[in-house]
Amino acid sequence: MELSADLYRLIAGWGAASPGWVQALALFLTDALLLAFIPVAGFVWWRVDRRARALLAILISGGAAWVLTGPVKDLLKQARPCRAHPVRTVELCDEVGVWSLPSGHSASAAAFAVTTAVLWRRAAAVVAVVALLEAFLRVFIGVHYPHDVIAGLLFGALIGTIAAFASKPRGKRPPPPPSPKAAGASLVA
Repeated sequence: MELSADLYRLIAGWGAASPGWVQALALFLTDALLLAFIPVAGFVWWRVDRRARALLAILISGGAAWVLTGPVKDLLKQARPCRAHPVRTVELCDEVGVWSLPSGHSASAAAFAVTTAVLWRRAAAVVAVVALLEAFLRVFIGVHYPHDVIAGLLFGALIGTIAAFASKPRGKRPPPPPSPKAAGASLVA
């Protein structure tokens, strides 16, 4: 925990010392990146998989991750680092919830990213970068420890994986092609 607190002080301090426009951009992006997954979900549906299940899997995974972090936070009751450490932060501590572990923003971003990546592998690198940027920004603006966002990313990745595989079609698999040996036997007979 001490390493995470030291990293928090370093990164959040860097955020607080950044120019005003960088701070404003970070505050904007921390919510905008999550909202960006909505059109991404629509694009994946249109481009890759036109089943409603695929579209819903992406959207529901992010929402479910967000909602499910609440009870986990209530169970773990880890105070936000901006309340525990006397560091100036980009985000005012009074404007965020009390508990910080796991990060809901990071969990939602990871769930969106993993679901999207499983459904459309070509997007994997881009959505992974977006999820990691979201996690970094939560520490940068001063509302989460690094271990909060790592836990959020892992939690969201689990939910995203479940959502992606739940959205896959469940039909009878086609029969395997005949083996060459069996094909040769039918020609002889």
